[in-house]
Amino acid sequence: MSGRLLFGAVADDDTGASDLAGMLAEQGLRTLLVIDLPEQTQLEEWSAGQHAVVMAEGTRNLRADEARARTRDAIRLLKSQDPRVFQLKYCSTFDSTPEGNIGPTVDAALEELDEEFTVALPALPVNGRTTYRGYHFVHDRLLSDSPMRDHPLTPMTEANLVRHLARQTTRRVGLAAYDSVEAGADELRRRFEQLRADGISIAIVDCLNDTHVANICRAAADLRLVTGGSAFGQGLPAVWRERGWVEEFDAQAATLSNSRDESRGRLVVAGSCSVATRAQNRWLESKGAPAFRVEPRALLGEEFERAPLVESVRAHLASERDCLLYTTDEPSEVARVQEWAAGQGLDVPALGGRLAYALADLVAEILEGVEASGLVFAGGETSGALCRRLQLGALRVGRNIEPGVPLCLSLGRYRLPVVLKSGNFGGEDFYGRALEAAARPGEYFF
Repeated sequence: MSGRLLFGAVADDDTGASDLAGMLAEQGLRTLLVIDLPEQTQLEEWSAGQHAVVMAEGTRNLRADEARARTRDAIRLLKSQDPRVFQLKYCSTFDSTPEGNIGPTVDAALEELDEEFTVALPALPVNGRTTYRGYHFVHDRLLSDSPMRDHPLTPMTEANLVRHLARQTTRRVGLAAYDSVEAGADELRRRFEQLRADGISIAIVDCLNDTHVANICRAAADLRLVTGGSAFGQGLPAVWRERGWVEEFDAQAATLSNSRDESRGRLVVAGSCSVATRAQNRWLESKGAPAFRVEPRALLGEEFERAPLVESVRAHLASERDCLLYTTDEPSEVARVQEWAAGQGLDVPALGGRLAYALADLVAEILEGVEASGLVFAGGETSGALCRRLQLGALRVGRNIEPGVPLCLSLGRYRLPVVLKSGNFGGEDFYGRALEAAARPGEYFF
């Protein structure tokens, strides 16, 4: 395949990058997920023959100034590949504090691209995330009444996204409301132009269903920068095909065999405290999988006895058993851990980072003795730490296991199937489907 890179995105965490990349792959685009900032020559090598590159930059829980700088560096690197469209990707639950980081990173992207206007589409109806009159919903609950209210790092207590985003940026934030979206792409495009003429720089866009997603993507297709969740990956490829931007894949493109070495079990690692992930952990345990919970305070302590746990997990993996390693717990226990951390001088973001990397160190030690035949990570911070500690480098992205969660193949130190799941995503039995997919990668790649 030849031709100009169609799409370059910068995502604020690894699971969000995987979510967007999976949507693009579902639409038949050859897609690469890149961890952090490689050298330009390495990016050129990895991205050769790809329609889309999604860069996972882990900016969600950095300080606002660090997030801005990292976003600008990533956009600058992507500019070397000259994509037709850029996206700044953040979560469909708009995960951020009143201080950032969505506003600061949108500002950085606009500045680096020398653009004055963009849209913000966090809605993802296929996963129950919708926006109406600027208010954001998780299924039938306002965002501020959803489980995201209790997120340990980015508690979402404001459902009005226009108001919330306006606190994070000095640019003017406006609304492209339901009426314009429902009226179709042409009317919505006119609404964007009116907002721009009125001095609005960032337009939150209402969205209730997949028809709205299609209208929004068609109206925004000529913008150089779009921002929001993975719905753009769902709707933009159809517009690009109509314009002749997407070439057909070579019929002789390499395929993957299902005949992988199954002499090892697969490892599920869960650091998310979400309701969805806790239910998924319980489901896997109920199916008889060996499960190992590591208490967060013990994990961060100097006297933590790692060796017995490491050897036990290795033994199960070597005997072809899938295992679960997790730190998650009920909100009341999370609060107690946070109170303990405060006494140690750690705020919530610092605690989250320390825990994620301590868990990643533990997994790295396990895999140094016995390599798993597949990895499933649950939670954005957890996935980010694991991808970096295990030196996964870049991931070839396949089709979705379920919306927002694709099967990937690592191109780095460990060349094996990898699944990166946002804490809030997936049905109760998701791990079962993910483990089955990891055993049959040839069915997920083209």
